[in-house]
This record gives sequence, structure tokens and C-alpha cells, in this order.
Amino acid sequence: MMTLGTVGAFGFEAFPQPEVLRLYARAGCEVVQAYRHRDKAIAAKEVVAVCGGLGLRIDSLHAHFGDDLDPSSEDEAARAAAVAYYEREAEYCRQLGGDLVVIHPSPPNAPPGDVEHRYAQLRKSFDEYARLGERTGVRFAFENMPGYHPVGADVRRLVDEIASVGSERVVFLLDVAHAHLTCGIGAAIDMAGRRIAYTHVCDNDGASDMHLLPYRGNLPWDECHEGLRRVGYNGVFLLEVFEKAEDLPGLLTEEWKRKMRVILNNRQP
Repeated sequence: MMTLGTVGAFGFEAFPQPEVLRLYARAGCEVVQAYRHRDKAIAAKEVVAVCGGLGLRIDSLHAHFGDDLDPSSEDEAARAAAVAYYEREAEYCRQLGGDLVVIHPSPPNAPPGDVEHRYAQLRKSFDEYARLGERTGVRFAFENMPGYHPVGADVRRLVDEIASVGSERVVFLLDVAHAHLTCGIGAAIDMAGRRIAYTHVCDNDGASDMHLLPYRGNLPWDECHEGLRRVGYNGVFLLEVFEKAEDLPGLLTEEWKRKMRVILNNRQP
């Protein structure tokens, strides 16, 4: 059985806390992946207090991302700076009580340059994260990306590169909505198989990354459900949804909760 979780966004006016997280807790979420505004100083203890007050467990951190944070950069100084930045993010994750840090393999719309060189640079970063993970107990999860990222959109290549590291500290995160924008969710699940260590879950229209609640776009959820059941995934089914806060009470209906329970319990639709 999978565990329902949600991203907890902190420092954003559009997602007031604890109000938004309270709605997700009532909808059945048990764990939180923290994500905070990059330009605001938010102490880990503040995030812990909000989540703890709602009975939610923090298991992970979605690390900051941006054009300046590129673990596959061909510029060695930029690549090394990204590794150092995410080392600090790992420390923040530990302060939260989590043990997994989510990282984008490359920024959006970055010049592709020499893609093979980029992958070589990413492998170098993987090796450094693996050693860091051994020291700290943190895992680093790299997610598949939409097609406008020069590295990360090719699910099979990303999974194979992660597997080549041979470390339990560097893992693959399946973003089902990004897969819907690229190769398709069923194909992505088949490519990743039992290497799926974590998930990001939301919906879209197949053309843009909209972060809608499941069943609000056109992602084939029966195909997603059957694929995850087939490969035996029983980890966190994490909602990475950014619907308007005022719309959530009307979206998190009993029927929606029933559909989630079917997926989480790995039952036939």
C-alpha cells in the first residue's frame, strides 16, 4: 500500500500555512515534502512546528532550483557550486527530520550544449552526492523533467545514469506529470521499474506543467495506477499540487478521496 503525501509550500502568499496543509491532512495525507521560498529565511523549526501540529511527518525536502543551480553544467565551477549548495540543503533536510532531498538534473531552458558532456558532469555530481549521502544519511532523488530541460527529460537515460552510480544514496524520483508531457506515464513506469524510489503526482493537459489535482487534467490515471501496481511500488504517492487555496475545499471531495484510496491500496479500478 502506498502512503499519500503532499508538498508543503512555505513562504508563499498563495499557499497560506497551516491552512493548506490542514486541508490535505483531512484528505488523508500523512507525510510532507517541504519546499520553501528561496528568497525568504524560513527556519526549519518553523516548518516542523506547523507540520507537527497537524500530525504530519516530514520525510523530505524539495531543494531549491534555478538557472544558477545546475548539477549537469558544463562549467565545472557552476557544477561544483550546485553540489555545494545542495549539501547545505541536505543539512536543512536533516534539521526537518527528513532523509531525502529532491534535485532537478538541469534547469529549464538552459542551452543544451554538448549533451554527452552534460551527462558526464551529472555523473560526477552523482558520485559526490553518493559520498555525501554516506556521510549524512541523506538520499538524493533526481526527477525526470519536461522536455525543455536539456538533461532529465529522457527517463530511460536518467534511470540508467542513476543506476550506474551503484549507490543507494542516489535514487530516481518519478514525476508522473512530467512523464505525461514526454514519453507517457505507462512507458516511464516501465522504463524505471523497481528503481522508482519516490513520486511526484499531479495532473496537466499534456501540454504544460500545470500542477493540478489528479483527475483535473487528462493524465491516464488508470494507466498510472496499473503501472505502479505492476512494478510493485509501495512508497510515497506525493501530491505536488499548486491549486488555488480557496478552491481546495471544493476539489478534495469524498469521490476524489475514494479514487485516491483505490490507487493507494493497489486495487483494481
